[in-house]
Amino acid sequence: MNDRDRPAHADDPRQRLIVAAIEQIEQHGVGQATVRKIAAAAGVNIAAVNYYFRSKEALLAAALEGSIRHMLEDGEEFLARMPGDPMGALSGLLDYYLEGCLRYPNLSRAHLHDAFQADDYSGPFPTLFAPVILRLRDLVRAAVPGLDERAAAHRVVAALSAVFFPAFFAGLYEGLSALGTPADRLVYARELARQTLAPAEGVSNRSSGGARGG
Repeated sequence: MNDRDRPAHADDPRQRLIVAAIEQIEQHGVGQATVRKIAAAAGVNIAAVNYYFRSKEALLAAALEGSIRHMLEDGEEFLARMPGDPMGALSGLLDYYLEGCLRYPNLSRAHLHDAFQADDYSGPFPTLFAPVILRLRDLVRAAVPGLDERAAAHRVVAALSAVFFPAFFAGLYEGLSALGTPADRLVYARELARQTLAPAEGVSNRSSGGARGG
């Protein structure tokens, strides 16, 4: 979610409810985001929730889907730059995901909860994010000569896990909740990108020059 979206939704009760639901999930956690709190934050009557969404569950699902779509739209800029600048683009993407998770930890945990609720992983987060993982796998494979599909997928999953883990499990280790300053976090993201784009085994650094940059 981005504050710049607010003016466009000012006269749309449905969108105000979605924005308010995202805010309430972040402030109180998905389990404590009540219809009363959401409606009050949106400046609408409680009946509006039923009118536009039929249920609180449907509203929360729409809020989670809206937030993940926003994240994917912002991440598209980095993905589009990957072929020409793999190191810089991947560093930026990982840093963007990390900052978002640290800024919105409860929202991030709600996405994780949503992902594991259904055995078929049919919720908004796994459904919408799965294509990004496959796309990143192919982009990493293209940037690292000699890297096969399976190895590229392993690298992508490892890098994404390293940026999502701090928000999901910050309570296990205090240092994960901040990871230093924004500059420190960018260094962390760049190191993850370097590991992801490192030369494949048996391939010389000279032949993998496309993976360097940034």
